[in-house]
Amino acid sequence: MADTLVSVVIPCYRQAHFLPQAVESVLAQTHTCHEIIVIDDGSPDHVREVVAAYPGVRYHFQENRGLAAARNRGLQETRGEYVVFLDADDRLLPTALAAGVTALSARPECAFVWGFHRPIDARGNLLPSEPRSFSGGAGYAQLLRANVVGSPMDVMFRRSAVVAVGGFSRTVRYVEDYDLYLRLSRNHANYCHGELIAEYRYHDANMSADRPGMLREVLRALDEQTSWVGNDSALRQALQEGRRWAWERYDGEPRVQRLREHLRAKRWLPATACTATLLVKYPRMFFQVMARRAKRALSPSSEHL
Repeated sequence: MADTLVSVVIPCYRQAHFLPQAVESVLAQTHTCHEIIVIDDGSPDHVREVVAAYPGVRYHFQENRGLAAARNRGLQETRGEYVVFLDADDRLLPTALAAGVTALSARPECAFVWGFHRPIDARGNLLPSEPRSFSGGAGYAQLLRANVVGSPMDVMFRRSAVVAVGGFSRTVRYVEDYDLYLRLSRNHANYCHGELIAEYRYHDANMSADRPGMLREVLRALDEQTSWVGNDSALRQALQEGRRWAWERYDGEPRVQRLREHLRAKRWLPATACTATLLVKYPRMFFQVMARRAKRALSPSSEHL
């Protein structure tokens, strides 16, 4: 497996200031048989100059066409059997490629394998987080219910499988990765090896910060599955649960956070308005919040909510 070539595609648009850390995180891999392809998606900053400082890193320019098109252009340029898509503002941990190659090589039935990431801030400092846990594979129905895979940097793909389904969709924004996981999982297995392999950077330009946009695009990705799901009752139920998951995550969770903030600040009028909305739209989430608040209230050493 040491001679298995892994292609790492790094699309870049307005992220040249982060790009050196992304490239260097690949160069620091314990699995040294890799190639790095940077796709400059018509970026107005100095992407070409950054790449020129790293001999052997391949640079390709295209007019600005968006993230999916940049990833697909990178896929066309790859020569490796396995592919990783790393955003320019994120980083791989040193054993990321080794973990992926080991897991994917041992499972020829899998189109992709994945691990976990930890959050960092704009300066690269670690942020508080709770450990994720998942093991085994996620079938198509499970992925319809929720994106349990996460960000594409956590994933190593079998190149041939991605090419066979046409790469990343250009009709879905923000969650092109989730759409790809769904399409691959219709006919292929996948596997979570469970190792911590990457760092996801939180900053002002994160697409994930646009919660309404994320909700719209997750629902669009799920709608794209309707014809495939057809009249299969189990898959139709999973699709319905997935839509509910999307509403709760991208609309319900921000409302819960606002309720917490209002309660901490003793802003009773807006807290009442938040409560009314949650009771109507997300009663399950509301009662979970209240149960946690009641539990903490009974513990004098705990901060309320």
